[in-house]
Amino acid sequence: MSTTETSLDHQLADFDLFDDTCFARMNEVMEHARSTCPVAHTRAHGGMYLVTTFPLLKEVLSNPEVYSSTESTPLPSPVRLPPLDVDPPLHEDFRKFLNPFFTRPHLMKYEPVLRDLARTAIEKFLDKGQVDFIDDFAIPFTSSAAAKIVFDEDDPSRLQRAVKAVERIVRENSPESYQGLAVLAAEYLAERAETVDDGSIISAIASATVDGRALTMEEQIGVVTVLFIGGLDTTRGAISNIAATLAHEPDLEHRLRQKNWVKNDLDELLRQQSPVLALRRIVMRDVVLGDQQLTKGDILMLMYSSANRDAEHFPGADILDFDRKDKNHLAFGHGTHRCLGATFARMQIDIAFDELLGRITNVRPSGPDAGPIYQAGAVYAPTRLVLAFDRVDNP
Repeated sequence: MSTTETSLDHQLADFDLFDDTCFARMNEVMEHARSTCPVAHTRAHGGMYLVTTFPLLKEVLSNPEVYSSTESTPLPSPVRLPPLDVDPPLHEDFRKFLNPFFTRPHLMKYEPVLRDLARTAIEKFLDKGQVDFIDDFAIPFTSSAAAKIVFDEDDPSRLQRAVKAVERIVRENSPESYQGLAVLAAEYLAERAETVDDGSIISAIASATVDGRALTMEEQIGVVTVLFIGGLDTTRGAISNIAATLAHEPDLEHRLRQKNWVKNDLDELLRQQSPVLALRRIVMRDVVLGDQQLTKGDILMLMYSSANRDAEHFPGADILDFDRKDKNHLAFGHGTHRCLGATFARMQIDIAFDELLGRITNVRPSGPDAGPIYQAGAVYAPTRLVLAFDRVDNP
């Protein structure tokens, strides 16, 4: 065994997404795991198994009765987060009242508002020829979009309050920021519970039933929290990752200007740079996964990014290949827990780059420290990305 392989074995044995050293070598370590031990044990966080290949991830996601989502967040959550941490059949009750709000026909009524939000963000940096892309576009646009969709607020001052609460979560990721959102959510839920259903998500949550009963207030706030945490970091990450790729691969601009680029090219970008790196599952009975014997109670960390770079399923997986025939990636998950907001994420990405490239061109890194810079964690989203650009004449 070579020195490199020995080093990778050691990294794998203690692999921790939340450790900077492990995170920096993630792709290399996961490639090693896929070829040597597709269900690999790590001692991190009390011990768990990393599921690293495309077919094994699909197997886990296709069998919720064996691999439960009650332990689904990358790190244990102190609060309930339905429907993310709920198994069938109760999971279907939650999705039944939420799904109609995330269909394309329903979301399209918000398109003019979302375009205004993107344009407002762009106008603030357009004359500078440079943008701190994360702070000045990705965060304000996705936070405002999520606040508008979830709270469906028409009062500008109240909507701004909601946006600030959502932005605080993204920027701080602190218990206090989540508590602030919970307080705001409780206010909206109480208001909507006392009025006639106005067709909003908040009204639906306030009046919904699961398993023949009304949702508890804890469950209601949990659902609202999931709608934000499930989409904020991931959509911000997807938009920022694409912007970083655009800055370093100028030929991509032509593709992003094509009318059908979201349909034709977005999936390959999401596959190669999956915003969601990992989620957990808990094993419900003794079972063999791949060649690994698992015991009831074992924790699995599903490595979505690794599965999407599985060369056995995606030849030349590390390369962006827009002519790739198989675009069936796992960036939005698979099966019962496939991402509720996938259509909303695609819509935001589409609007973001349509509006950006309507006003700017020749996007490039702004100096040697421009980034992208990433922090360890379960979401692949740059924390720093500074871009220079030229204005588009006569947009």
